[in-house]
Amino acid sequence: MSDTGVIDRMLDVFTQHIDSGFGLLGGEVGYLSTTLVAIDMTLAALFWAWAQEDVTARLVKKTLYVGFFAFLIGNFHSLSLVVLKSFSGLGLKASGAGVSGDEFLRPGKLAALGISSCKPILMAASELGGFPGFFENIVQIVILLVVALLVIVAFFVIAVQIFVVLIEFKLTTLAGFVLVPFALFGRTAFLAERVLGNVIASGVKVMVLAVIVGIGSTLFSEFTSAASGQPTLEEVLAMALAALTLLGLSIFGPSIASGLVSGAPQLGAGAAIGTGLTVAGMAMVGAGAAQMVAGGGASLASASGAAEAAGPGPAPGAATPQGPTGGGPGPTSGGGAAGAAGGQPKARSSTGSDGSGSGSAPARADGADAPDWARDLKHQQALAHGASLAAHGLASGDDHSGGASPSLSEQS
Repeated sequence: MSDTGVIDRMLDVFTQHIDSGFGLLGGEVGYLSTTLVAIDMTLAALFWAWAQEDVTARLVKKTLYVGFFAFLIGNFHSLSLVVLKSFSGLGLKASGAGVSGDEFLRPGKLAALGISSCKPILMAASELGGFPGFFENIVQIVILLVVALLVIVAFFVIAVQIFVVLIEFKLTTLAGFVLVPFALFGRTAFLAERVLGNVIASGVKVMVLAVIVGIGSTLFSEFTSAASGQPTLEEVLAMALAALTLLGLSIFGPSIASGLVSGAPQLGAGAAIGTGLTVAGMAMVGAGAAQMVAGGGASLASASGAAEAAGPGPAPGAATPQGPTGGGPGPTSGGGAAGAAGGQPKARSSTGSDGSGSGSAPARADGADAPDWARDLKHQQALAHGASLAAHGLASGDDHSGGASPSLSEQS
């Protein structure tokens, strides 16, 4: 549970509970199917008797229709798994990759591939580090770290996308298992139409993601095998471009499947803009977090410096430097008045003229002299804005277009 296999463990737990749901709902679905078949056959027999026509053809047709859905309901779980494995296998075969169907159904394997692809970049950044070399190669180190972050985010996003698509497929098949029996009665058949169309649409989505995963895994395997020694700037930027492309495809891949099912193209320039918004949002979040950390360290350093400059306070019980009281002798009191009179010009000179005081106040209110709470508020706003940009970019990949709905109406 401490590595990328945690997402595989979560998928196994969800799958086990969903698979057990088919057995738990089997009795209720069987009772619903029997009831709807009885109602439909009774009404059909009454209408056939009133029509006074040859009912043999209609009886055969009704028997085949009911028999097909009885077979579908009795084997719905196994048939849904066949659909899932068939579409994923077709996608991996179309990509020409060496990824097997079982590996595709384990999103943790893909996340581990992203981490292994980042290792040459991180090793190159660590070789450039060190006390003297870090400041000399700061630009190269930052570029390498940004590219490594892009690669990791791209593979993690597509791993989560596969996890969500697989869970969506299994949840819709479980929920649709209860709605399929409504196809046995003509007036409620529209409920089963949505279920069958959703299963096929989810299978197409799995196939599209399988193609993307197959091509992306092959591409980054070539990058990893070709990496030797210190990578050049061109190689690093090429990997960054490949990571951005994979990130965009993983975000907008489900939209491609929705467009295929609905019969309309879905992607355009907005897909590239959405990917750019996601990357820009992540960059803003990282920059805001770094500024908050740096600001916190600077505040602690300034606070400790002020405490050291103040020095130790007066000892308890020590006499404080106060002027003589009014009850003292005359010369002493006069000296005190003179001291007070002599202190007034210093106070006036410290305040300065009105023009100089008013001109220096705005300079202190801006920039680094702003209060700590204002700087923290600015950093928090930058974090929130970056997070909203990243969330908006990821949400732009969700498509809500209409799916396929096969007609189950009987033509009599």
